Amino acid sequence: MSLLAAEHALQAAQRSGDVSALDALLHPRCVGAGPDGSVFSKEDDLESYRSGALRITRLDEESLEVQEDGPSGATRLVAAVEAVQGGGAVSARLTYTRLWVRGEDGWQVLAATLAPAAP
Repeated sequence: MSLLAAEHALQAAQRSGDVSALDALLHPRCVGAGPDGSVFSKEDDLESYRSGALRITRLDEESLEVQEDGPSGATRLVAAVEAVQGGGAVSARLTYTRLWVRGEDGWQVLAATLAPAAP
């Protein structure tokens, strides 16, 4: 699977709340940082989907940059996102920057940041 295909698979898994697909696409030591500066692990992220604390209702790709360099790569996605988080509706334009590594099982996200997108 190409890095572009892996990124699109991740977006699809986020939209559908597919915890199994997310589990396969996130590296065991994946770490993320949210727009509020919070840091979360792979297990934190998966649990938010499992428990229903996070449900993405819309994730529309506005732009996507993909850089691949052998066993690693990076994606930068700007997306319009609507979600239910902690029981409240959230709507934002976000930039997702992800560091990917390619292993025996294909591409996996090792690190990610989410930040408000520039206007």
